[in-house]
Amino acid sequence: MGHFWLRIALVLYSLGLLHAILTVIGRRQKIFRVAVVAISLGAVFHLVALVEDGLALGHFPATNLREAASLFAFLLACAFLLVHWRYRFQSLGVFLFPLVFVLTLPAALDRGTDTWDLPILRTAWLYLHVSFIVLGYTAFFLTFAAGIMYLIQERELKSKRPRAFYYRLPPLESIDDLAYKSLSIGFPFITLGIVSGAFWASSVWGSSWPTDPKIAWSFATWIIYLMLLCARWVGGWRGRKAAYFAILGFVAILVTWGTNSGMHSFVLR
Repeated sequence: MGHFWLRIALVLYSLGLLHAILTVIGRRQKIFRVAVVAISLGAVFHLVALVEDGLALGHFPATNLREAASLFAFLLACAFLLVHWRYRFQSLGVFLFPLVFVLTLPAALDRGTDTWDLPILRTAWLYLHVSFIVLGYTAFFLTFAAGIMYLIQERELKSKRPRAFYYRLPPLESIDDLAYKSLSIGFPFITLGIVSGAFWASSVWGSSWPTDPKIAWSFATWIIYLMLLCARWVGGWRGRKAAYFAILGFVAILVTWGTNSGMHSFVLR
């Protein structure tokens, strides 16, 4: 039944995708309010799907790549609603709605193989690890999207003929505020994710962890965001520098997400 609710959520998310496409191609359209309602309802149905899957499986549904992507999509939808309530950023949906749809699609089509039969997954440390990491990634996507919006807005302000999308972008100060706050929220989560992941690995393999490129990329990503946070706190970084660094950080996240070998090979099942 959880699969059914997830497919309903996917249909609702597609309205957000339509809004993003129409905005990018410059078509005048008035479906943003419809898209917000659709994303809100989609998040509700998505939550129902996650709860029903968890009850049916007997564990937190985040043990393979499709399930983790679905959880990421749900948190992104919730993050958009929170940011929209706080800032009224319509333009954020252009970046977020397509990703929510794409991340939900694989799980809606095929939930994948339940990996609960693997002994290494039967520990609370794993679920803390996955939850913290995905929460961190959600916040860092907002930092990334804010960086993109900042660079676009800055360029359009210098242009003599700004394009239509410029008029949908928020002020630079508001964009930078979102970038800073989401960065400040995401960093503790990803730190807790790495720490809980270390406890998980120690509980399974002891001191002899298998070689895993994902761990190296996770630490590299953590270092990038630590440098960005310190540069903002100590160096007073704002605007363009911080935006470029936020983009670099999210590229590192994409590489980390796509690297699934060693102790993380189970997610591909």
